[in-house]
Amino acid sequence: MHFIVSKLFDRLRSPQIPSAREAGVTLVELLIALAIGSIVITAIYGVYITQVRGQIAQEVAMEMQQGSRAALELMGMEIRTAGCDPSSSAGAGILIAESARIRFTTDIVDAAGNAPHDNALTGPNEDITYGLTNDTNLDGIADGTPCHLGRDTGDGNFQPICENVDAFDLVYLDNDGNILPAPVADPDQIQSIEIAFVARSGEVMRGLMTRYMDNEDYENIQGDVILPAPKDNFRRLRQTTTLYLRNN
Repeated sequence: MHFIVSKLFDRLRSPQIPSAREAGVTLVELLIALAIGSIVITAIYGVYITQVRGQIAQEVAMEMQQGSRAALELMGMEIRTAGCDPSSSAGAGILIAESARIRFTTDIVDAAGNAPHDNALTGPNEDITYGLTNDTNLDGIADGTPCHLGRDTGDGNFQPICENVDAFDLVYLDNDGNILPAPVADPDQIQSIEIAFVARSGEVMRGLMTRYMDNEDYENIQGDVILPAPKDNFRRLRQTTTLYLRNN
């Protein structure tokens, strides 16, 4: 390409009649220049597309990471206190232990929300349920959108703690690490809980020529699929943790 441009400028500076050998650019030279130019442009475009897609994916992942990590920390802090009953007279403990929902009580404050405990379960945040806000059949997979990971403090209304969650899964284990089939008949046997949920981006990934496709199966800690490959254009992030109960 540079060779051809140089020839053209030489002709402009020297308007003498060219010889037969210098009469112009041959077809072969032109085709070679076009081929080289196409390769260069394709390479530059490929690098650009990769950088743009990477930046978009990083921004989406960071947003999902922040929201889902905050939800995981809140659940961890509260579920670890399940069954906290200093006087052993309030009857605190795990009430529901299903694969996609958990309800538990604690006695940590009085009815007004002040410490110390009052041997009752009437204080704020002493009766807590976690589950999906749009999961009628309680299979742990969202029944539609919107669906969030929600927290209910006893009034029957789930408040989202992590938006756009497609799957929520709980696995209960006894003192020997054996899985307790859910729903767990005797919650007092629960010594640890494995939590897994799948957060989804709020909007489809913007495409450049071709769109991102989510073909991944999402699994819990045990390796069981909790969300089959969605095969759509959303980004997703799986979060997992294992909680060891203090009061069971």
